[in-house]
Amino acid sequence: MTLIWLILAALCQTAWLWSTTQLSGNALKNALRSKTLSLVWQAFFPLVVYLAAGISNVLMLAHVMRTWPASITYGVWTGLVMVLAALREWIFDRKTFRSKEILYLFLIFIGIAGLHFLNHD
Repeated sequence: MTLIWLILAALCQTAWLWSTTQLSGNALKNALRSKTLSLVWQAFFPLVVYLAAGISNVLMLAHVMRTWPASITYGVWTGLVMVLAALREWIFDRKTFRSKEILYLFLIFIGIAGLHFLNHD
């Protein structure tokens, strides 16, 4: 169950990373001036994701650290976030990856799986 919380925390961090790339102060100002609901929502949606994902991530990560050592938790979480962020870029942004990048992401995934089995609940 702990690994599920850690995966959810990593998903929240990945959403948080996406929201930081989408935030725009000018878009927020223009949306508020236009008073068009769809424009306001488009401009504020990344801010809502930023706040919700950031808070959720911290809470879930703290929950996991009650069970696992902080060093293992942070290492696995960082690896998961790297893999998930790369997958998000590949799927949604159509970014291409070189074979070396794929190999290293796969090695990170193997490390995550290994640490999970060493620290099994």
